[in-house]
Amino acid sequence: MKIDISLVYALLFLWFGHGFLYAQDDTNEDLSTQEVLVVKSYTPSLSDAFKITEGPKIPDSLKATNKTLIYKIIPIDVVSTFEPNKATPLKLKKRSSSTPYNTFFSGGFGSKSQLYLNISSVIELDRTQRFGLNVYRDGFGSDVGNSLLKSSQSFSQFGAHHNLRSNNYNVNTQLQFTAQKNNYFGLYDRNWDDFLFGSLTPEVKRNYFKFRTYWDWFDSFLRSLSFQANITSDNFTTSEQQLNVKADFTAPFAGGKFQANTEIQGQNSLFSQPFFENQTQEFTQGIGKVGLEWLYNENDLKLKIGAGVAYFEGDESLSSKLNYYPEIEVFYQKKGNSIAPYLTASGGVRVNSYRETAIFNPYIAPITELRPTFNRYNAMLGIRSSVSSVLNFNFGLLYDQVENYQFYQRLPLDIKGSNDAYRLSNSFENKYANVDLYGVKARLRIDLAKNNFVHLETVYRHFELTDDQVMYNIPALQMNWKSQFKFKDILTLAFNGEVWGNRSALEHIILQDQANQSIYPEEISLPLFLRSSAHLTIKLNEQFDAFVKGRFSNSDIHGQWGYFQEPSLLLLGGVTYKFDFQY
Repeated sequence: MKIDISLVYALLFLWFGHGFLYAQDDTNEDLSTQEVLVVKSYTPSLSDAFKITEGPKIPDSLKATNKTLIYKIIPIDVVSTFEPNKATPLKLKKRSSSTPYNTFFSGGFGSKSQLYLNISSVIELDRTQRFGLNVYRDGFGSDVGNSLLKSSQSFSQFGAHHNLRSNNYNVNTQLQFTAQKNNYFGLYDRNWDDFLFGSLTPEVKRNYFKFRTYWDWFDSFLRSLSFQANITSDNFTTSEQQLNVKADFTAPFAGGKFQANTEIQGQNSLFSQPFFENQTQEFTQGIGKVGLEWLYNENDLKLKIGAGVAYFEGDESLSSKLNYYPEIEVFYQKKGNSIAPYLTASGGVRVNSYRETAIFNPYIAPITELRPTFNRYNAMLGIRSSVSSVLNFNFGLLYDQVENYQFYQRLPLDIKGSNDAYRLSNSFENKYANVDLYGVKARLRIDLAKNNFVHLETVYRHFELTDDQVMYNIPALQMNWKSQFKFKDILTLAFNGEVWGNRSALEHIILQDQANQSIYPEEISLPLFLRSSAHLTIKLNEQFDAFVKGRFSNSDIHGQWGYFQEPSLLLLGGVTYKFDFQY
């Protein structure tokens, strides 16, 4: 039987069409999905290796156009009385340099022929070095009232400084020359012979030279090393040389830090103008020190426990050449407490020099005895208190045993050498006494605002002498203060001052009989002495300042040293100019 092929195609079409319609009507049956993974090994063609692929293209920002963002703000009805001000463009302001000017010049004139000059410059040589220069001059040329001899004063200083710094160390080297001029004018109130004054030159001129270099390492067992050399001379052919070498070592130890310090100092002082004998006097002295300390700073406790030993050669006045002393600091402050107790004890042996004595008391004679001073304990027990970092108070009890405590005693009249001004019983010499010292010390600091503060300090000491001596020109009460007030970086007012309480002094009574002069000492009491200064600075602009200085004292007849009165009032005014020095 013959089958028509067209009939077969028609039947197949009807069968598939029926199935498709049936699947669309059946909504409850899910369609299944199958994934087929075809794996074919990669067979690269050798010609692909030589194809040059096209790199990514970055659109040219100069030619590309920015798309404009279009948005609509849907208005919302609100009730408001706010009316915005018209916007004004900000004005570009020049920022002041964060670094100060590297050079400043300050000069002024004042009463009693005062001349003030201060020039300082610090120049950065490169990123690791800088060099500085300083020239300073101060003093007055007129005489103090009621002084029979010339009584002007001057102080001049020139210094150079070099600093080398890196990540591992810091080196400071200093060279300084100082010239100081005073007069031995402190004569007793009596009828002096005018003919004698005509041949006197009361000036004493002293020159000080200092060279010092200090090396400081940050992460090293050798923490610091310093060397210093001093040379002192005067117009009476006095000479003094000093050498000092000091090294500090540090290392971690037992949760804290171990620290050791060593020091060697040598000194030679030659006085060629004897006061009573016709011979020169020379002092050659040396000292070596070693100190060991353990420092601990953890939580509420700060602790330093150690001791030192000093060996002195060249003088037999101390009870022993080898002397021991403590190095102790204990400070405890519990978190949240404003009161903290503390204990310190830091003794030591000090070499007294003509240089240090003359700087503190310029009327010392160009010949004096030099002995070492040994502070056995130099202890202080007290409390510190702080209220909101504004009010800080420190009160402590003092105790010490001192061998060769240094004080100043007035020399008598030397008739044989009356051609020298310092021989008219108007100069001082060093004296020494063994004492037990008791006292109290109080400090108060008030920080009112940034760079505004008031600092007061008071010390009262009681001396018990082991020998039958009287310590002259040493007050029991001493006070000092300093303060600063700034007003909107335009005005700066600073105060400094000190008070010396009542003290005993030795006066050599000189009788009027010129043929047979009799000299005998008498103890007198010097009244309270006050010296205070004020400094007002007005900022005119970024580079110019104007200043006014004033110094007041209640000297009258007796100044700090007795019969060396000071000007009751000194005024000085000047300007300061700051600029950048280019080299």
